[in-house]
Amino acid sequence: MAMEEEDHATVAVRNPSHRFERPVKIKRSRSDSIDGVDSISDLPDAVLQHIFSYIPTKFAIRTSVLSRRWRHVWSETPHLSFKWLSVSPESVNKTLASYKASKITSFHLCTRLASTAHHHVNSWIEFAMSHNVDDLFLEFRGFLTTMNYSFPDFFYSNSSLKNLIVDSRCNEMIPRCTVSWTSLKYLSLSCCELSDESFLKILSGCPILETLRLYSYDSVRYLDLSKSLHLRILDIDFSSFFRRPINIVAPHIHYLRLRNSEAQCTLVDVSSLTEAKVDISYIEPGCCYYSFQLLKPDVLQGIVQAMLEKFQNVEKLTFGVNFLQMLSLAEICDIPFPMLKVEVLILETMIVPSVIPGIAKLLQNSPGVKMLKLDIVNSNIVPDADLNYYLDLKELDQNQCWKPKDLDFSTSFQPKLMTSFMEFLLENTREDNISQYNWQLS
Repeated sequence: MAMEEEDHATVAVRNPSHRFERPVKIKRSRSDSIDGVDSISDLPDAVLQHIFSYIPTKFAIRTSVLSRRWRHVWSETPHLSFKWLSVSPESVNKTLASYKASKITSFHLCTRLASTAHHHVNSWIEFAMSHNVDDLFLEFRGFLTTMNYSFPDFFYSNSSLKNLIVDSRCNEMIPRCTVSWTSLKYLSLSCCELSDESFLKILSGCPILETLRLYSYDSVRYLDLSKSLHLRILDIDFSSFFRRPINIVAPHIHYLRLRNSEAQCTLVDVSSLTEAKVDISYIEPGCCYYSFQLLKPDVLQGIVQAMLEKFQNVEKLTFGVNFLQMLSLAEICDIPFPMLKVEVLILETMIVPSVIPGIAKLLQNSPGVKMLKLDIVNSNIVPDADLNYYLDLKELDQNQCWKPKDLDFSTSFQPKLMTSFMEFLLENTREDNISQYNWQLS
């Protein structure tokens, strides 16, 4: 069966970044002390150290002033978090020098250091590696301060590492040695400059990788995951400066999330796929790098046809509003749609004219749908002017293309519009399947 969406919202790595927005306040009550005995201090070290895993290391260290009992508790906690952009190398070095545990479960480093401090970063990573770290989370902030940083060779060889998140802000990840992450199951790379050759070298060193997440990168042009036999989840969020095509070969994955701003992604092989979530990011002209209208109709046709062909046997599909707009253009231009075997169909959309033809055709070509879920979102959609650009090229009448006459689009959230939209969905659903529908609206 298809995976539930909530399963993919839970990252495999203990990511402490969301916990530290504000200092933790502890309110003491009389019940904390019984007959003059501090009940918290009586807790086993392992329990106290587990509590410390929910706060930055600098706050854990401050507990050492409470009493002699607390003085060294923090130094054996298996979770270390240095999430301060202004952290000084001296303070981190002093902390690590006082650390006594032999095993680190999670190590989180978020820093913005000058290039002269890169050797400190190397020593901190080496410290985590030497303590058999399970979860390693590295965040490097600031373009100018980190652009010349290269990971040392020892970074690419560790047998204990299970989960790795790297947010490097345009640093290159080019291993000059053999990669050996033999226990790695979860890999997330954000803003990393990777060549096809370097990425293949990284993948070859991760024999049991199960989850791969790539965010905001544009260097790999051929993503070959055919040798990653255990890979089941692929999560890709492109944010490329240029519209360069990418080919994806992932025959073993079961779940695919694809958000693509360049809109030129070819799914070569996703033959084991059971669930997919797809959308196209629209970048407003003037505020960024390019406009949606730069895509040509023949490119659009190829994208829609090829992607839907690969989704024919997928059990659960989620389409975003911009992808639905593209489907509408394809339908208006008489591009043929394949029949789909989808059982759960989720539409994350706004109720706007430009999604109507695509949704109608999608429902007509999905006879096996058992659950239809409509998520109303507020999204940055492709403007009508850009969409009509295509219609003008095809010499089509804009007023006749977009919407049924009985739908009033004066506002996207009027009850009357919602009612008529649901009626429209029913009208465009195969009659023999309506009674089996499980409708959800959120």
